[in-house]
Amino acid sequence: MNGYIPLPNTPSEHPVLLINPNAPLVDLLACADQRVRAIHKLMTRLSCMTAHSADETDLFQIADIAALLLSDGVALLDVAQGRAMTLVDKAA
Repeated sequence: MNGYIPLPNTPSEHPVLLINPNAPLVDLLACADQRVRAIHKLMTRLSCMTAHSADETDLFQIADIAALLLSDGVALLDVAQGRAMTLVDKAA
């Protein structure tokens, strides 16, 4: 795949969402930040729900969304960390 890294949890045999490990570090971090902050906002809203206002189906969907966003964010952070370590090694 020309060095591109597929995002985890792909629902098909052929991944279509890929991470460019050669993208600028700031871009990798921005994409990871977007996903992690989105999940943070979602979890904050979820923590405000009461047992009466929460529907079982909604909770399942929220958990599914949270897992997907967090998985993407962690994958992006892993690539960014690898890039940062490479930069540190080159500087040493």
